[in-house]
Amino acid sequence: MATTNEKTLRLAEFVTWVDTHITGDEKGEAQIFLDRLFKGFGHAGWKEAGATCEKRIKNDNGGTSFADLVWKPVVVIEMKKRGTDLTKHYSQAFTYWTRLVPNRPRYAVLCNFDEFWVYDFETQLDTPVDKLSLSELPSKYGPLNFLFPGDVAPVFGNHQETVTRQAADKLAECFNLMIKRGVEQPLAQRFILQMLMALFAEDIGLLEKYFVTEVLDECKSKQDTYDLLGGLFEAMNTKGGAKGGRFKGVAYFNGGLFAEPARVELDADQRTLLKEASQFNWSKVRPEIFGTIFEHSLGKEARHATGAHFTSPVDIMKVVGPTIVTPWTELIERADTLGRLNELLARIENFTVLDPACGSGNFLYVAYRELKRLEARIYERMAAEYKSVDPQQRPFGFVSTRNFYGMDINPFAVDIAKVTMMLAHKLSIDELHINENALPLDNLDANFRAGDSLVKEDGTRAPWLKADVIVGNPPFLGAKLLKPEFGADYVNKVRAAYPEVPGMADFCVYWFRRAHDELKPCTAADPVAGRAGLVGTQNVRNNASRVGGLDHIAATGTIVDAVDNQPWSGEANVHVSIANWVKTQDDKLLPKMRRLWFKIPPVAGTRKQRRGVGPASKQYELDMREVGYINSGLSDQTDVTGAVPLSVNSNHCYTGQYPRYNDGFVLNIADGKAMIAADPKNSQVVRLFAGGDELLVSGKAARYVIDFQIRSVVEAQAYKKPFERVRTLVLPYIQELARKEREASGRDVGQDQGWLNTWWQHFRSRAELIAKIEKSERFLACSRVTKRPLFMFVSSKVRPSDALTCFVMDDDYSFGILQSQPHYLWFHAKCSNMKSDPRYTSESVFQTFPWPQTPTKTQIEAVAAAGVALRQLRAQAIKNIDGGLRALYRSIELPGKNPLRDAHEALDAAVLAAYGISARKDILQQLLDLNTAVEADLAAGNAVTGPGVPPSYKTPAMLITKDCSGI
Repeated sequence: MATTNEKTLRLAEFVTWVDTHITGDEKGEAQIFLDRLFKGFGHAGWKEAGATCEKRIKNDNGGTSFADLVWKPVVVIEMKKRGTDLTKHYSQAFTYWTRLVPNRPRYAVLCNFDEFWVYDFETQLDTPVDKLSLSELPSKYGPLNFLFPGDVAPVFGNHQETVTRQAADKLAECFNLMIKRGVEQPLAQRFILQMLMALFAEDIGLLEKYFVTEVLDECKSKQDTYDLLGGLFEAMNTKGGAKGGRFKGVAYFNGGLFAEPARVELDADQRTLLKEASQFNWSKVRPEIFGTIFEHSLGKEARHATGAHFTSPVDIMKVVGPTIVTPWTELIERADTLGRLNELLARIENFTVLDPACGSGNFLYVAYRELKRLEARIYERMAAEYKSVDPQQRPFGFVSTRNFYGMDINPFAVDIAKVTMMLAHKLSIDELHINENALPLDNLDANFRAGDSLVKEDGTRAPWLKADVIVGNPPFLGAKLLKPEFGADYVNKVRAAYPEVPGMADFCVYWFRRAHDELKPCTAADPVAGRAGLVGTQNVRNNASRVGGLDHIAATGTIVDAVDNQPWSGEANVHVSIANWVKTQDDKLLPKMRRLWFKIPPVAGTRKQRRGVGPASKQYELDMREVGYINSGLSDQTDVTGAVPLSVNSNHCYTGQYPRYNDGFVLNIADGKAMIAADPKNSQVVRLFAGGDELLVSGKAARYVIDFQIRSVVEAQAYKKPFERVRTLVLPYIQELARKEREASGRDVGQDQGWLNTWWQHFRSRAELIAKIEKSERFLACSRVTKRPLFMFVSSKVRPSDALTCFVMDDDYSFGILQSQPHYLWFHAKCSNMKSDPRYTSESVFQTFPWPQTPTKTQIEAVAAAGVALRQLRAQAIKNIDGGLRALYRSIELPGKNPLRDAHEALDAAVLAAYGISARKDILQQLLDLNTAVEADLAAGNAVTGPGVPPSYKTPAMLITKDCSGI
């Protein structure tokens, strides 16, 4: 590794060479400049380092652009001619970075031969994490450390997330202390928000530099803070400004935020926190993340801002980009006359955006910033292409914060959002060098509404503010959590107001459906309106949630850009889907190709992966493919939404048992054996117990479970030791749950109280399943949450946990059908999801899956034989590896000949022959057609073939072997 002196000398030689040989021509000199730059950082050249120049990248207009240099997974560099204002080319760098998947570069650099602007879009979207001039390079190369060979971490001087968290911590701690001391919450909130604006104001030029800091230094007592800070806020609310005294010269801010100047007496510790907060450079604090971090820290002394999650701006752009930026960019760049540009200017300055679950306003902040950039692009084109236009003249009004509307149930979050948007105006003026007045700030009281977005107190639908487009991320809450979180009365009120949304839909679905209904249609006269982009739980593309939301949207609209599933930056352990759509199905108004993003793991062994870039939840990338359409399942595959449950498939597929209170019901192997040894009769209720993990890894049950099934409490007491354990460990737990529910609801009935009636039984004992599987020696099962269902026979002596999906089948033919490619494809098309993993659901997957209708005896036996051969190969292979079936199947994705893959291909061929469908045609479409045909025969009373060995096969016992797992 080169020494510091060696690095400095090489880079100094590079600077000298540039001064001597480079004039700054983008096209003619970019590649030689970049080659010498790489040599200056210790490489033989850019080509030798593995970089590519003039890399083809599709742009948002459907054409192809060329990135000057791409070095995956490290950096993309875009060159501009000498003297270029790099501010104007941020969007180009961001677009290139977005498109460079998989193995996307971590950093982006804009360079005009004299300056390097370094971006880290994963943490800071719109502002460089550092800037350095060419002349500074030998002594200040830290921001470009990633260009050196090896894993050299960069050192940035403008990384703003850390400053934002620290600043939020100080204000949040001050607020918490005020509340603890007894200051009324509305007053404390008002004071903190006014203080926040004042701190920003002195560092972004709205107040004299150090003015607030000096006022805070003058505050030596409680009375001083009441008089001086209260006096400052009074001055900020005085039209024309104070005429004299301490606050003479303070400009009028507005009558919204400062309508009621907050006067509070602060203790010494609170004064200290504010003085510490004033030492930060607030121009470096990011408003789009500050609000969320700050809000999440209020009232939670143990949770500081440093631990709060925020929605990253790059995730927000997955909504704002497709819904606002892309359609506007297309219109602006296609405009070919001054008159048309003037029309667009008039339209953009009346264009409105709504976030109906705005929280602290981060989506609206990013939307505002992007819209101001689009407005600036119109002016830029007018001034550059038409001599009659004065670059300083603005013939129309401006895009302002009054173009943006927000709603949220949290009043304080709404107030934070207003402040966030007020700051957005001034920051955009500075970024774009716009000649606009920053003061007074817009009064946004009419633009933001605090209250429930779904229903009013009387149970009718709450009105929404009207806008051209809708963006946001409504609450992530599954259907089963609604009543525990909000109470039955509220949930019933919402469901009554929206009867068209299925009761088992996730909470966010109500916003998806309502947003689509609120939009006016997109038309040729106004192609930028009638659009929406929302983030939802990943279940919005499945089952009841899909029916209630995206199915409704797709009926009269078109999904044009979507992310099928990704971890979300704004919440821990949450996986989401993102849909951007247009309320039209007119092809003339829609892009020819849609963009579908999907999650991929990082490329193994890359510099990015080894460095461990970002938090653990962000260790993934999104790849993108352009597709002809995106269905309401956020997929471009055959849409199997129309597949219906088949009555002939009922009563074959079940979820395993759910004891719920595992400490009471579940035993380790030693304790289970001891309990049976104490009284052999206990073996009737103490049974081996297994889920997917142990069966896939060891093939054996690793636990016992106490299972009284549906025995009465009197019958259960006959098994003394098992009953005593459950009475000791389970009953008190349920009694405590019931007590808490009674206190919370004020009623003597409820779910927890109902459990007291059967406290000795499992929450889900699955009596029907157990009765069926005990009639044979084995049953089929697969893990309920799995990317690839691996089916296995399990001994009927084993009780299956709810981690298993169980099938009441014991024959080799059924195994072959379920383990085949047709069923695998159907599973992925119809499954629900748990975080990032698919989940096998009986209702959507199994009950809709059509079985072969007329297989011959030979075809049935071929499927069974291929299934037996596959299991025999698996059984033999796992003897020689650690990790069982799970480890074995990791090898199937590796290149090269693989006997396991060969066995699956043989099984697939046999199953396709039994179906009579072609591997050369769309298998999903053929299965969907078969589902439709079977349903029609059922409706007509015709005979059909359901799951299991077909009735035409006269000796089904011949298809039953003995191998099984679990014991």
